[in-house]
Order: sequence, then C-alpha cells, then structure tokens
Amino acid sequence: GGYANAVSNTPTDIETLKKQAQAQYKNYKKSGDIQEQQMGATSKTLVYGSIEVDNKTSETISVKNLLAKTPSYKTITKDKPCILIYHTHSTEGYEMLDLGWYSNQYVSRTTDKSKNMIRVGDELTKTLEAAGYKVIHDRNIYDTSYNGAYSRSRVSVENYLEKYPEIQITLDVHRDAIHYESGTKLKPTATVNSKKAAQVMIISGCEGDGVENFSAWKENLVFALNLQSQVEEKNAGLMRPVFFCNRKYNMDVTPCSLLLEFGTDANTLEEAVYSAELVGEALAEMLDKEI
Repeated sequence: GGYANAVSNTPTDIETLKKQAQAQYKNYKKSGDIQEQQMGATSKTLVYGSIEVDNKTSETISVKNLLAKTPSYKTITKDKPCILIYHTHSTEGYEMLDLGWYSNQYVSRTTDKSKNMIRVGDELTKTLEAAGYKVIHDRNIYDTSYNGAYSRSRVSVENYLEKYPEIQITLDVHRDAIHYESGTKLKPTATVNSKKAAQVMIISGCEGDGVENFSAWKENLVFALNLQSQVEEKNAGLMRPVFFCNRKYNMDVTPCSLLLEFGTDANTLEEAVYSAELVGEALAEMLDKEI
C-alpha cells in the first residue's frame, strides 16, 4: 500500500482535512480526555494462538476446528465482483486530529463522504482493487435516521446480490464508540510499521436468544476466524477479539458476511483509513489462496 515506505505518508485528502481541523480546533474547548489503549483478551476471552474470541453466545466453539475449515466461497474470481462493501451506519465519523482530548463543539457524525465510514470503505475497496479484485462499494447513506437503518441497507444488499450473483462476501463497515461515565472516550489503537492504526473488531453473529433464520452462522464464523488469523499474522495486535454474539445484522445474506468496526469515534480518520488498507491487503492475500 501507500504507507509502507514512509511513516509520514498521510493520504493527501486527509492531510487537507487535518489542516482544516487544526484551524477549527483553535476555537474549541476541551470536553474530555481520549484514552489510547491496545485492546486484547480479558479473563473471559477464548484464546487460540493469535486468535481471540469474545463469545457472548451459549454455543461452545472450537476455534482450532473452525479455523481448519475453508470459508464457504463457492467461486472466488477476479473476473466478476465477489465482494460487496456497504455501510448501514454510513454517517459515523472520527476525530481528525490526534490530540488526546476531544471537544463537543466538534461533531464527528457527518453526511460528508470524505470524512465518514464511506471514506474508510473507499480505502478498503481501493486496496482490494489494487490486488485485482472487483468490488462493489455501496456509497449510499442509510442512517439519516437511526431507526430502520439495517432494513434500508438490507434492501440494497439484496438488490446487489440479485444483480451480481457472484458476490460471496459482504462487509458492513462501521466504527465503534466506547465512552466512560467519567467523560473519557476510549481509542483502541495498534502500532503497525511505526504508524498508528485504529484497532479493528469483527462482529460475527449467531442464531439463538431470539435470533432466527440464520442457519449459516457457523460458516460466517469460519470466515471471521480465517480473516482474523490472516490480519493478525501480518499485523500483530491490529485486531480486537472477534465479537461473537446473538445478532443477525444482515449477516445472513451470504455465508461470508461480516460486520467490521474500524476503531471508535475517538480514533482519527487517518488511523481508520490505514487499518482499512491493512485489512484489505490481508483479505486479498487470503482470497488469493482460493484462486
């Protein structure tokens, strides 16, 4: 990617946004601290080698056995689009500057596609396309109102799947938010090649606890664990534990559908975009094994 050689190699568009933010922040007051932390296993986390899983379900899973399986790709090809990237919560955004504090005068949630989740999806798309894959990146906004965003994005996803039946992989790209009662915001960060990257969390769903019609959840989990392993092998510490939970979140549309959380609202856009590049490279390498 564009970052490997020079640590200071910030994408030009983000450099411009940072300069604008520096001018804005001169008039802003501090509202609270940002705590930077590399998140990993806790006492309850399932650990197998470099893989960590936060299992919130009643299912007993063997990471070793699931990792030994090949994800349920039917045919991965570079001729037709096999990957769909979309954003149910498109307007989620980031800090622009790495200051160690935030101001409530700055609102990160935005419909500006150069600053929100769509910019992160752009980077993921660009990286996969550079590796020769054809990607459909849905740059629509679904969360101008929060309620019903998943239903709205699902309609689009189903339309894409109908139009491009070769799509095997769907990635719903989000960011997280972790706020403490003290007013401190948590910023999950890893350092990769001397450069800060937003830590990434894969969410993989499960049937149970009221979640129905999701029989292929185990296939998704196989895909999640294989991707987690591939990213960690190249970029140790970039991934937070896989969040395995009784949710569906449109992950029932293909057997390789995941939700990815790139950092939190306390990370910078630059850190999230860098992570998207790293994850894109790892996913491309993983898919290359199938071709």
